Amino acid sequence: MKTTSFFLMLFLSLTLLLLRIDDPLPSFAQSPPTYTAGVMTKSYDERRAKALEKFEEIIGKYIEERAGIKIRLKALTYPDLVKAIEKGGVDFIWGYGLIVSTDLSKRFPILPILTPTLGEDRRSLFKRFAVATKDLAPSLSDFKGFTGKRLTYVGDEQWSFELLVFKVWVAERYGVKDISQFISLKGRDPDEGFFIPASRRGAIYSLFIKEADLAIAHEFEYITQEKLTPNAIRERAEVLPFANSTEGFMEAPLFVRKGVARKDVEKLIKAMMEMPDDPEGKQILLSSKMSGFVKVVDQDYQPVKALITRMETLGIK
Repeated sequence: MKTTSFFLMLFLSLTLLLLRIDDPLPSFAQSPPTYTAGVMTKSYDERRAKALEKFEEIIGKYIEERAGIKIRLKALTYPDLVKAIEKGGVDFIWGYGLIVSTDLSKRFPILPILTPTLGEDRRSLFKRFAVATKDLAPSLSDFKGFTGKRLTYVGDEQWSFELLVFKVWVAERYGVKDISQFISLKGRDPDEGFFIPASRRGAIYSLFIKEADLAIAHEFEYITQEKLTPNAIRERAEVLPFANSTEGFMEAPLFVRKGVARKDVEKLIKAMMEMPDDPEGKQILLSSKMSGFVKVVDQDYQPVKALITRMETLGIK
């Protein structure tokens, strides 16, 4: 009797097991993959650290909800960013403008994937302008007019793409390879930490408060300043058409290192490109003075690379 009961229980247990084979296994929530984005900064200080920490909290939550991946932001100076890329300590990289971005792309196996757009029309291609005070402009028909003048720009001299454009123009037109011998250079720190050229305290504003005679500026800075102070732009400043870049340049890109899972990269790209059409995403963009993102590839930066090559060939200092 006991044997019969045993086999009956065994039969029932096997039957129940077979019936459960097709049932889905219990699901366990998996943690989303986590990636580190290295964001170049000029220096380490409490203000920048707090700003980045707050932005990481906002953008990190947004990306995790929309793309299903976690992004940690890490502020790094140029030497530390280089070391982090070398050691595989960062997965995504945001440089400090076009010069640094081009240098990093030459040195490391990283690929551009997105670049920010600026303005309501979501543009990503912008020219560079040379702007002078109204009373000085007529005297700048040759290089003698530039001698002894004060020139301002946004950023550090070695990292200012706007200044690079001007230096190449001067070298090719006048044969001058070191403009600092003739012109007083003064860089300005942007209000924002990541070189979005929309600052009231930008290069052009220096002309209005008589801190400079000339300004080399990003086109979007000019557009923004024109909206902020239309009378001042008309009455106190003049764009020098002969000294301006004839082509537009893409904004500095967000890079991804080779080897990051492609499906996660595509998820991130999709989430960031959809930000302007999402109320929460649009608010984040506005707080960062950007209007959206567009896809980019290495070829989009050929004009930038060509200009840097011209600078090196000319031996510009």
